[in-house]
Amino acid sequence: MSGHVDLFEEHGEVAALWPEGLYRDRTVVCFDRHLDLKPLAPGGEEALGRAAAEGRDPAGLLRRLPVRGVPGAFGLDDFWSAAAIAGGLTELVWVPSWTSHEGWAATAVDSVSLVATGGATAEPRMADCCLSVRLCGVRLAVVPPDLLTRHLAAHVHGDVVVDIDLDWLMDEHGRPDHSVEDLAGLVGACGGELSAMTWSTRSGFLPHEFRRVGADVAAHLGLRARTSSFLPSTPWPEDLLLTVHRGDPLPADDGTDRAGRGGSGTEAAPGVTTALRGLALASESPAEAQECYERAVAGGYRSSWLAYKIGIAHYARGGHRTARDWLREAIAIDGRDTLAMHARIMSVRATTRLDGPGPALEELRGLADQLPLRAGVWRTLRTLSQHAGDREAAAAARGRLELIGALTAPRSAARQDVERG
Repeated sequence: MSGHVDLFEEHGEVAALWPEGLYRDRTVVCFDRHLDLKPLAPGGEEALGRAAAEGRDPAGLLRRLPVRGVPGAFGLDDFWSAAAIAGGLTELVWVPSWTSHEGWAATAVDSVSLVATGGATAEPRMADCCLSVRLCGVRLAVVPPDLLTRHLAAHVHGDVVVDIDLDWLMDEHGRPDHSVEDLAGLVGACGGELSAMTWSTRSGFLPHEFRRVGADVAAHLGLRARTSSFLPSTPWPEDLLLTVHRGDPLPADDGTDRAGRGGSGTEAAPGVTTALRGLALASESPAEAQECYERAVAGGYRSSWLAYKIGIAHYARGGHRTARDWLREAIAIDGRDTLAMHARIMSVRATTRLDGPGPALEELRGLADQLPLRAGVWRTLRTLSQHAGDREAAAAARGRLELIGALTAPRSAARQDVERG
């Protein structure tokens, strides 16, 4: 490789490169700690389609961090779904930070099991090196890094372009999973072009002091790192996102006011910083988090993430009715978010405790169809159906669990040899 590579603050910004046709007729190999693939918020697909048809920069629809579920926008968590609409993406290889291990197939299935299908066929298949599944308009392969070269040789036959989120190297606590040399070696094995790298410090997934690693990776690949971000590099006030991800105690207030302006001079969208403070408070003090939610709403921002966290906190304390109210609030904001899918699961559990298995079964039916690979949902559906005497639904649940079991079962050496052949 030679030349330069673009460095962005957050994944969604890479959309600025889509008009160059980077993904068309190519397989994208993405190194990322998180799978940035889920259904777009309401209106997002239409807005991206119009932008592409009119030749407008799709990055103009990038929502501000760390909000979720903004109508007509996209961000870091649904980046690849947006790329399928406006960037020409069809084939995606996600290389997670975890390596293969006994039972890794179950880990792979679990990593995609909350992505709602919208009724489309997921077509899951498991090989010795990957889980392949169709989601959000993309054929996705989940490939542990130690199996990547095998996967490339067996399943990737065209041009490749590589995308790196630098949080792949280490977690939010600064604990390394891989070295720069490891990453450079795998990128080299992919061949093709390195399209972009992302710091992920502003979203709290990579500690700010490790930003230097972008230049280190580029140097190991014989490239020059070029800062192309149009977001400010200054972290959010008080590094609240990092606090949320780490589960650390809330830092002392250092001057950030209710409007979201911190001592650094960074100005957040109205209500966003208040919602972030609520996220940091939710587990220990749901009442205080609720106050933050209400202030954020008054500031123009309804946080599905915060509503969900408040609901989970009440559920853990046995307040199932209050928990269900908050979980349903999260669902109402963006019902197809992965977070909303889990909120629906927890809402069903609350309904079971409050109203019994009959109402819970009715609440669960539509959810199960949206999550064909979520084993826990299908086990619950089987149990509730048996209790209600619905033999047809119970049989369907058993069939789905058999499919999931076949995907996640340990694979013998003989079976792997057949698959490779």
